[in-house]
Amino acid sequence: MKRLTLLTAILLLVTANIFAQSTSKTIIIKENDDSNEKITIVERIFSSKLHQTLPDWYYGALNMNCSTFGPEAQIPLRSSSFEWGTYNQKTIFCTADNHFGMSWGLGISNSYNFFAHDMVLREDNDGKACFQTLNAYSSEHGNGLVTNYAHRSFLRYWSLRLPVQLHFQCSVNNTPVALAAGIEAEWRFGVRSFARYGGSKHTITKSLDYSPVGFNAVFSASGGNFDIFMRFGLTDFLMVRDMTGDMTDLYQMMIGFGFNFD
Repeated sequence: MKRLTLLTAILLLVTANIFAQSTSKTIIIKENDDSNEKITIVERIFSSKLHQTLPDWYYGALNMNCSTFGPEAQIPLRSSSFEWGTYNQKTIFCTADNHFGMSWGLGISNSYNFFAHDMVLREDNDGKACFQTLNAYSSEHGNGLVTNYAHRSFLRYWSLRLPVQLHFQCSVNNTPVALAAGIEAEWRFGVRSFARYGGSKHTITKSLDYSPVGFNAVFSASGGNFDIFMRFGLTDFLMVRDMTGDMTDLYQMMIGFGFNFD
């Protein structure tokens, strides 16, 4: 399954680049004036490009769901969990009336999932991700009780992102307004679980059984240079064993704002 999703992501990138090389057509008309001087007139049929809806920089709040658009999973995340990132957007095509089109982009992001209360994400004896109380983990490693749990344990990772979106855009009082929706391929790396105890930060595990390749639904709205950006996971992030021993699929969700300099 992982090989299939990785191959699909590569095909999306290749296809997007092929279309990106054909964003415009030209007609060359050669005429001679009275002085027999050759004049070349170039008309760009698809000269317009889409207004940027993928932000040059964004910041958003993170959560984990047990299904896409579903209820919050049994993962005690703090409301301060966040993600920041950047995108570079390219127009694939734009209609002659400049209202509809398609784009692709390339982005990178850094995500921080802070766990609430006294929970630590670690691996069990079978190599599966599971939760343990911070005090139990600290005591297991020869340290005392932890009294302040705020931002004491968290999951951090990086992602390379490849979104492909359909666009509608118009102008309102000479301000460009655009809506876009599409699918995004994601490659995750640098996934680490950390905890702070005993006066320092410790790496709990860097070999979680996460899915390195995932797919997301992305939605964005842009007015001028300001963007509202949303992402919903369509494939699971990792398998987590909750306190009852059941396995739960996890899907990331992010809602944030950003800026573009189109």
